[in-house]
Amino acid sequence: MVKKRGKNAKNIQWLYGLQSPCLFVLIGDFLWLYHTANKLSASIQVCLTEHAALAMLFRTPNQRKQFMNPTFKLLALTCIVVAYLPSSVRAQQCLANVTHAEGTQTVGCTDVTVTYAGYAFNNGFMVCGVGPYVIGTYLDGSYTFTFSQPIASAVFNITALQKSLITGANEEIFVYVNGAPYFLDNAGDTGACFVQAEVTPSGTLEAPNESVAMSDNVVVNGPISTLTIECRQTGTLGYGNGVLFSLFICCCVTDAGILTASPSFLCPSEPANVPPATQTALDGDDLLQYILFSDLNDTLGSIISTSDMPTFLFNPATMQTGVVYYIAAIAGNNVNDNVDLNDPCLDLSNAIQVTWRPQPAVVFSVADPDVCVGNCTTVTANFTGTAPFTLTYNTLISGSVTQVFSGNTGTFQVCAALGSPPGNLVVQAEALEDAFCSCP
Repeated sequence: MVKKRGKNAKNIQWLYGLQSPCLFVLIGDFLWLYHTANKLSASIQVCLTEHAALAMLFRTPNQRKQFMNPTFKLLALTCIVVAYLPSSVRAQQCLANVTHAEGTQTVGCTDVTVTYAGYAFNNGFMVCGVGPYVIGTYLDGSYTFTFSQPIASAVFNITALQKSLITGANEEIFVYVNGAPYFLDNAGDTGACFVQAEVTPSGTLEAPNESVAMSDNVVVNGPISTLTIECRQTGTLGYGNGVLFSLFICCCVTDAGILTASPSFLCPSEPANVPPATQTALDGDDLLQYILFSDLNDTLGSIISTSDMPTFLFNPATMQTGVVYYIAAIAGNNVNDNVDLNDPCLDLSNAIQVTWRPQPAVVFSVADPDVCVGNCTTVTANFTGTAPFTLTYNTLISGSVTQVFSGNTGTFQVCAALGSPPGNLVVQAEALEDAFCSCP
């Protein structure tokens, strides 16, 4: 980092005397305030006090005009502690760091197009390991990131976020996902240099009162096609000096792979089997399972059964014959030995179609149930299933008879042999096959 001690910095330090523990450093159009003390809490308090004191120097209109004049080279003042500690470890899949100022570049698993609005710039400047994006110096500013492939989630680090009733300044961070306001449900992790930022009741991010704050690893869940991070000056009197942020996109490594199988048509007694998924990729806490579902347009909402193996049985309590079902592999975080359906990196394979055909059935009827010894009567067979049907029946007099029927309805003769005793003549089906399935 290039440091330049300009005339303005020297004059401001002189205002507080040479005993001041704060060092003012002019960098481009930014006057950064460094503290040389070793104790973090003490340095923040002293620098905040001197920041407020400096703001009081510019209360008249003429002074304020001079203060805002770019030629005065005093466009931003903030308090930065020289000591820097590494931020906490980010989520495993959120390591693709977006850094380009504008235009389109490939970052991780997607092309990222960067645009900005209002007061926003990127000159590579980093504070406490956070940057290079700067937004909201005295005016509202934002960066928008557009992804060629939607990402599962993103995390951002932010620093130098200010709020003060003394100066009337308040910098508030608004997040938009896919063009709509996004309600932040987390403030990330505590950063190394400042106090923790806070989530407001409206889902934005701001500093505690009379504080400079930062946060690491603020999580934004997706899927995300566009992400906007905006700093608004929402104070009543003064203006904040802008914030810096870093952005990391979450490229999921989870891949449920590919199922290779043809559509299958099964009898209710047959299990649906497909080969295990290939070309899978799982991270350390992932699980691969298989699902049977009924609606391609609502996969997760129509899951009927889940299995660790790609095998499913027909269940008449939850399924119907003649209905098309689908088998797919599913991969995501392992929660209690099941795939977490809310995992932002959840992945599904292609789907294999499976249909269970109806079991063939037959119902007998007879127009005239009374038959004399030595005579015959006609029995009608009504079939369920797919023709042709092969029926084996037994009258207990004639023995087993096998007959093929070409349609769903057919007839056959049953005769009462001479010498048959009076009583019921029973016709019983012993076996039945249709074009696809059998019923023993």
